[in-house]
Amino acid sequence: MGSFYKYAIVRLAPDDSRDERINIGIAVFTSANLDLRLTKKLEKIRAISSAVNVGTLSTLAESLKQLDDYNRSHGGDSIEARAKNLQRVGALSLSSLGSFKADNGDEYETRITSIMRSLIEPEPSLPRVWEKRSRLLTHLKRSFRSERVLARQDEDLSSHRIVSNYQFDEGLVADLVLQNGSYHVVETVDATGRNESVRRAIGDIGIAALVLERARMKFGDSKTKAKLVFDASSALENAARPSLDAAAHQGAELFNWASVEDRSRLLTSLSSLATPFVKNSQRVVLAGGAQASFLN
Repeated sequence: MGSFYKYAIVRLAPDDSRDERINIGIAVFTSANLDLRLTKKLEKIRAISSAVNVGTLSTLAESLKQLDDYNRSHGGDSIEARAKNLQRVGALSLSSLGSFKADNGDEYETRITSIMRSLIEPEPSLPRVWEKRSRLLTHLKRSFRSERVLARQDEDLSSHRIVSNYQFDEGLVADLVLQNGSYHVVETVDATGRNESVRRAIGDIGIAALVLERARMKFGDSKTKAKLVFDASSALENAARPSLDAAAHQGAELFNWASVEDRSRLLTSLSSLATPFVKNSQRVVLAGGAQASFLN
């Protein structure tokens, strides 16, 4: 049938200001003791009071458990009464009671971990998106910028220009994406450096294929036009050919940057599909007061 447990959030408040209270742990009231779990993120404590250190916190936590032991030994059996007696101990206070059910010890620990993660531990910072930097990608962006079809930093896919460093939901980042009816997703693999190895090239191709697969999942297989652009020595290309063929088998169109034909085909096709910036415009007044715009 499982057991029901009641718990309270342990808060630290160096003064009576409600705004400064911060959740630092969970206290579960069991029939045997007070199961007290505190955060390991000590920066949270230092952030609100330099006067409260780890030693002080340990003493306060031990005081909570000792006081609860005393209350239980003197007839304070009800959890509500025990929680009320621990409402404020020094800089620590307890929230109102919550409850959870656990069928066994493993589930008990899982529930506590879940509460700690959602209410106590700070949310992990979002992973920083690192923009890929390579000679090949630089050449690509420079070419599209010269054609006036590379999106500005404040523009998204709705601009119908080529967006660089496009982040997907799971943190995967595509080198270039253009939305124009379909979603044209471009991944690059530059294996022209002095220290490039077959293993590195194969790994980069694998990551590129993963990004392209995620694009198909996000935008839909029929609407995604995946493109893998690679630049490598002949020896590296031959060694990585099975990985390139596997990416092609998954639906990626391959472009060899060393091939003048491939390079021209890639740049021309994407540039023709994107909406270019207009350099400038001027209005000319025609006879009869009519106006027309001439775009240069």
